[in-house]
Amino acid sequence: MQSDRPAALGPRNITGAVRLTGLDTLRGLAAVAVVLLHAGIPYMRQPLSHLVWPVTDGCPCPLVDALAWWIEGFIMPLFFLLAGFFSAGLLAASGPQAFLSHRTKRILWPLLAACVVILPPCIYLWALGWVAEGVFVPRSILMPGFPRELKAELYGTAHLWFLQYLYIYCLVLCGGSYLRRRFSAFDAAAQICSSRIGWRLKRLMLSAWKPLLPAIPCALILFWDPRIVVGFYQTFLPVASKLLYYSIYYFTGVLVYRQHRCVRMQARYGKQFLTAAIAVFALALPLIHQHRSAELTGAWRALMAALLAAFAWLTAFGLFGIFLAAKRGCNSATRYLADSSYWIYLIHLPFVALAHISIARLPILTPAKFVLSATIAVGLSLMTYHAFVRYTWLGEALNGCRRKRGASVKPRLELAPAAVAAVRQFVAAEQGFAGDHRDVA
Repeated sequence: MQSDRPAALGPRNITGAVRLTGLDTLRGLAAVAVVLLHAGIPYMRQPLSHLVWPVTDGCPCPLVDALAWWIEGFIMPLFFLLAGFFSAGLLAASGPQAFLSHRTKRILWPLLAACVVILPPCIYLWALGWVAEGVFVPRSILMPGFPRELKAELYGTAHLWFLQYLYIYCLVLCGGSYLRRRFSAFDAAAQICSSRIGWRLKRLMLSAWKPLLPAIPCALILFWDPRIVVGFYQTFLPVASKLLYYSIYYFTGVLVYRQHRCVRMQARYGKQFLTAAIAVFALALPLIHQHRSAELTGAWRALMAALLAAFAWLTAFGLFGIFLAAKRGCNSATRYLADSSYWIYLIHLPFVALAHISIARLPILTPAKFVLSATIAVGLSLMTYHAFVRYTWLGEALNGCRRKRGASVKPRLELAPAAVAAVRQFVAAEQGFAGDHRDVA
């Protein structure tokens, strides 16, 4: 996507496009926030329901509890909002077939590989933690024999559910684009719908009230199933309520991209949204604790659902706007963090579990345990990224090609003339504003 080249969007690359470097930074920081969330789980006053963990701490910390619930309330909505935004850009620039091929390569194959390589060691790490805690005595090394109450919540996609849901949304987005290109009736219906309500949506998405409209259906879904946010689903198959809930964030991101001609205006109200989100979270946290103690019903349940939905949208739009309007582009550290964010997301869980098990009995304060476990997990994730991923075939599969400084540039395949013309037409139509169509996941 191209614009009037605001300085906030960073320098042009060799193709004349402008990268949204602020959103790159946000992507990297969001990956670290996921690690902080998981690092804080043993030290929460009331962790997420239906979530089993290898370690429990006898001295929970209210500060860590608040931080973990704060991250839990907005982090996945933010990821899906960014994913929808960048997916729409990639689809517009490449077309349905190339889009599906790219999403399969960058999402589906890493998901399947991670399920085979990362999840089995996590099961044994969980068993190690429970044995150290005296929860059960394993029958054997290969067949630990987990108790029924633990086994029920042990098997599933764990933290990789995000990739599973994201790929489903990409299939839906690609299918809709294919139908519009393939069948004139679908395209005509879409144009009629856009002409009738498109200007209203555009006006709303540029107003200070834009978190309100998507928050309404999200609140209704959370009233139906609050476990989406205050609990956890450990399954191999998508959960209908959860799939519907996060689809609103993803396709709102698509809608935000559709307004890319005035994308700079999306950065308005970022600070105001975050300020309002702090106040909303202060009201929501006591209700979360009450719900975890005894499930809320009626008006209190509705209030909790409304506050959680409002907090998620205010924070997601607030962070999106602030980093979109960032005065500075990525420096070397934030760019490195953004490049490693996908790997951090994939690999951090076993490192977090190892850190928790290792420091469980250290005679230090709970906040120190939290900081130490988070530091260990982030450090090991970055070390493995640099040593085994960044300049290897694995890094190319996750993030595209990365070359060391001074390395010779290999000949690259050129696009077909029709593809070049299509790209040039797209760039010209966007009036000079090209966003980074790279993957968020």
